[in-house]
Amino acid sequence: MVLWSTQIREGKMMRKSVWMALAVSAALLLGVPASFAGEHKISGSFLMGTGSATGNYYAFGSALAQVINRYTGANITVSSTGGSVENVRLLKKADIELALVQTDVNSYALNGVEQFADGAVNNFSAITACYPEMVQIVVSKASGIKSVSDMRGKRICVGAVGSGYEVAARQILGIYNMTYDDIDERFLSQSEAKNALQDDQIDAFFMCSGYPNANVTELSLTGKIDVISIDDEHVWMLLEKYPFYAGYATPDDQYKLGHPVSSVAVMSMLVALKELDEDDVYAITEAIYGHLDEIREVNKKAGHMSLKNPFRGIPGNVHPGAARFYKEKGITVPDR
Repeated sequence: MVLWSTQIREGKMMRKSVWMALAVSAALLLGVPASFAGEHKISGSFLMGTGSATGNYYAFGSALAQVINRYTGANITVSSTGGSVENVRLLKKADIELALVQTDVNSYALNGVEQFADGAVNNFSAITACYPEMVQIVVSKASGIKSVSDMRGKRICVGAVGSGYEVAARQILGIYNMTYDDIDERFLSQSEAKNALQDDQIDAFFMCSGYPNANVTELSLTGKIDVISIDDEHVWMLLEKYPFYAGYATPDDQYKLGHPVSSVAVMSMLVALKELDEDDVYAITEAIYGHLDEIREVNKKAGHMSLKNPFRGIPGNVHPGAARFYKEKGITVPDR
C-alpha cells in the first residue's frame, strides 16, 4: 500500500491533482470490482487517515476500505498518519474525509481540551465504534505493586509526553487521588517502557492498546511481570467522569498470568467530515454492517463490532447519514 502523508500535508489541491492517476491503482489495491452489489452507490474519492504503516489502524482501515469500496463503488485510499491526534488535525483542515480515532481523542477535540486546548475541532462526526484499546498497567513482580494505590513512590512510566497513554495515566491516578507528585514519573514510548521494565529501570508502565499486545506478550514470557486490574469501584468512577471510556475485561489469558484483568478501554471509532454527503455516509455504514463477516475475515478486530452496540464509548455527535441507517434498524442514536 502506498503512503500518502506527503500529499496530505501539502493539502487538498495536490491531493486532487493526483486522483486520476491513483484511481486505477487504488481500485486494484483495494479490490474494487467492475460492478457493485450494493443498492447505495458512491461516486466520490476519499482519503482515510489511520496510523503508522505497520500499526493496527492502518491494517484495520485497509480492511474497512476494501469492503466499502467493493460494495459502494467508492474510491477510499488508506493513508498512513501519526494516529488519532494527527488524524483530527487533518480533519480540521479537511485534508482527509474519513479517519480512525480513539474515543478519548474524539472527546478532547470536541471539547477543546488536552491536545486541543488551543481550540476545539468539531467539523467531524462519528460513524461507528470499532474495537477496544485496553488501558494495560504492566508491573514488575519485584516491585510489589498489586494495585494502582501501590504506585506511590515507585518509578512509573506514564507514556510519552502528550500521548494518549499519558493522559489516561493522569486520569487513572487522579481517580485514586494521586498525581505525579506521588510517583517518580517517567516519560517513555511503549517500546522504551518495555525495555526499561526488562532492565529494572522502572517498576511499571501504562499503555493503551488492543489486547493482546505484542510487547506485553513478550514480557510475559519472562514470568517476571504482571498486569494489574483497576478495581470495579474505580472503573465505575472512571466511566462516570470520562464517558468515552468503556469497561473491559480480558476474555482469556494470553499473557499467561493465571488471572483475568479488569480495566477500561477507549474504543477506536470511524469518523467522517460533517460536510460529507448524508447518502454517502449512509452507504458506508450500510456496507460495513451488511458485510461485517467479510471485514472479520480480513481483520479479526472487527469481531468486536456489532449492531448491538455501535456507539460504545461514543456519547453522541453521530453523522446524520450513519444515524439514518441505525434508526432504520431500530437502534436508538445518542444525541449528546
